[in-house]
Amino acid sequence: MKMDILINENQKRFLVVEGLSDNLAKDTKKLFDITKKVLSDSSKQLKMNLEFLLTWGASIGGFMGPLNQFLEGKYSELSTTDSALILTGVISILYYDNKSTIKEILENIKEKGLSEEFMSALAKGRELKQVFLDFVSSLNLTTHKISNIMSYTFIVPLLPMIYDMVQSGTVSPEDAGKIAQRLAGFGFLTVGGNALKEFIEKIIKKFSN
Repeated sequence: MKMDILINENQKRFLVVEGLSDNLAKDTKKLFDITKKVLSDSSKQLKMNLEFLLTWGASIGGFMGPLNQFLEGKYSELSTTDSALILTGVISILYYDNKSTIKEILENIKEKGLSEEFMSALAKGRELKQVFLDFVSSLNLTTHKISNIMSYTFIVPLLPMIYDMVQSGTVSPEDAGKIAQRLAGFGFLTVGGNALKEFIEKIIKKFSN
């Protein structure tokens, strides 16, 4: 005998937010996997250990995704390994302040004749970084609440999904804690739970307006 299971609005909302949280968490894991793949390819080329960049978790992936799409669109002839090398060079400059390491990476890029593509990607990376910093600034978060703003760049590719959910009324600022808990639970972020909750809450409020 078939039975219909009825759920109330609160239960339905709970399930929807759970589903959204899971999707965001899975996308965050993909960002981390992208980072690992690119750094692995570059490590083999450069014969360098680039694991230190993995300490940024999925944050770097938030930039690598859009930058890789940029390279594919403008320089479709690039091989996967060439793109990985260029991306590593850009990310090293945006996230890491070690002149000797960066110099070695840039020398390899120059030897491969990829200087033009690299400079173009670096310009796009810096543009994306500035847009992100402006966005974070608009959230009115004080500097002592975010120890390193670049740790939050994992959110860049996730913003369209969050925006759509907010506009459809699926999520509200009250759901920020649940979303933050699910994202942090995967272990791919370097952001503390309370700071992440406030960050997502401010984003939802901004999109609500």
